[in-house]
Amino acid sequence: MSTESKIVGTWPQLDVPQKYFKIPNNFETLSSRFFPEKSPNLEKFIFKRGAKLTDLLSSYLPDLDIGVFVNQKFRDLVSNFYVKNFQLYNCSLIAADKDFAKKLAENPYFFLHLIHVNEIVDFSKSVFKDLKTGEMISVDNEEQRSPFLRPVKLFLKETPDLFRSPFNIALLVSESLKKAMEEANISGVWFEEFNGNEFYVEE
Repeated sequence: MSTESKIVGTWPQLDVPQKYFKIPNNFETLSSRFFPEKSPNLEKFIFKRGAKLTDLLSSYLPDLDIGVFVNQKFRDLVSNFYVKNFQLYNCSLIAADKDFAKKLAENPYFFLHLIHVNEIVDFSKSVFKDLKTGEMISVDNEEQRSPFLRPVKLFLKETPDLFRSPFNIALLVSESLKKAMEEANISGVWFEEFNGNEFYVEE
């Protein structure tokens, strides 16, 4: 998410409604590991004064990696790409500024919830570093991986255009989706090259 004031105005751009954490089924039901049984209550999030309207909006969340508010423009764009392990939830945003309120009414936003995609990893071909011994090892499945095994080389069974990196909070996009987002002038997002583990796929 963009944090530069010249792009977003203020960070985060959205605040939670008053007494939001007393509302049943609020966004605390969301996890980066699984989808909730019921859609979360994402109504009347407040567009903060001084914030600028972008295609992706930052918000105060107890766990910043669970998802992001996106508009119809972004939703339409990614519908042409392969997004892995996601749900889109309806939400509503309110603003004191009448011009912003009108724009929000004309261009609806949604909450994009992405969870980890560890099932696309071929563990038998991947390499992990044992942080206790420094040894490089492989495991047969996720259940055999302990918290002390850091991924070094991950072999992927498939390559989505947008997904949450296995064993990492990073949101990854393919070069083709990155190019499409740049050509469409999608605002509120910035890119940097992923410098975590290496990824491999079948030739």
